[in-house]
Amino acid sequence: MAETGPDQSDPSSSLLSARLRPYVFEWVTWGGCALAVLFLRWRGLHIDWNTVRYTVPPLVPAVAWALAVGIVLQGLYQGLVRRDIRGYLKRLRRLDWWILTARIFVACMVFTYTYFWLKVSVPLVNHHLWDAQLWRVDRVMHFGLSPSIFASHLVAGTPIAKGLETWYGWWLPSAMYGTGFFVAFPNNRQRSAFVLSTVMIWYAGAWLYTALPALGPCYAFSDVWDHLRTQFPRASAAQAMLLENYQRMLAGRSGPLRQFNPTRGIAAMPSLHVGIHALLTLWTWRLARPLLILGILATIFTFFGSLATGWHYAVDGYVGVMLAVGCFLLAILPASKRPKTEDVD
Repeated sequence: MAETGPDQSDPSSSLLSARLRPYVFEWVTWGGCALAVLFLRWRGLHIDWNTVRYTVPPLVPAVAWALAVGIVLQGLYQGLVRRDIRGYLKRLRRLDWWILTARIFVACMVFTYTYFWLKVSVPLVNHHLWDAQLWRVDRVMHFGLSPSIFASHLVAGTPIAKGLETWYGWWLPSAMYGTGFFVAFPNNRQRSAFVLSTVMIWYAGAWLYTALPALGPCYAFSDVWDHLRTQFPRASAAQAMLLENYQRMLAGRSGPLRQFNPTRGIAAMPSLHVGIHALLTLWTWRLARPLLILGILATIFTFFGSLATGWHYAVDGYVGVMLAVGCFLLAILPASKRPKTEDVD
């Protein structure tokens, strides 16, 4: 007689087993973290439990708040656009929805920790800078014209400069609350696929930073922006703050690291500012199409703002969009989904 599987003898056991099984995004999150820690330790960095204690606790309230705001935003969307607030509230009463939320919360802690330490450690593990090559690539791709110089001079002395700088300063809350919005979606399989794409793009960006270190035009070609810094006072202040931290990391090449901040790494290639907004736009197209125009405009403004303020080369933004498309497509493949037993609408 053939052996009877748990799904035949005990359906409830099969359902519980399916819900406890690791999601693909969890495998990628924890595997990526382990790989990064091993790599950094191999390169001589003292990555231990103290790095977790220093980085993770401040993230807990920030991520929790982003998820809470995401639930509110999702409720408004379901009520005002989908006209199904009762169905959404019914979904929020399900235990499996909250269990997945908790697992996503943990994954956010892990991949954010990993991203911060990989990015800030770039000056210590790869001493080469690719700014000159990226500057040339930009000019070749745009027929001899530098998009960075063009954008900065185009908006200089106009109200657009302040608007772009303000929008760029809103990138972090827009990315966090946009992520929270999709994490709070009713369907668990869609939520897990979204988180998988998010983990992949953050990890891919961090490893590209490590492989192709670049500071960005505002640092590598500072003379171009010296007369424009008064046009972008907030961006200039942020750039100075990151540069100070970068110089402390450089000092660690020949001595001990002192008073550096792991959340203040500098990296240009790729632009995850553009990439994350592009990824959110793709998920908006898939799951919340009435809001699509908002995602498209956000991505365009972020790309143009990254050029005008000197944070990025144009090619950084193009690669960021390519990463978003690739991670999105990988995440929606059928192989990335949990068994159907995990999600009943």
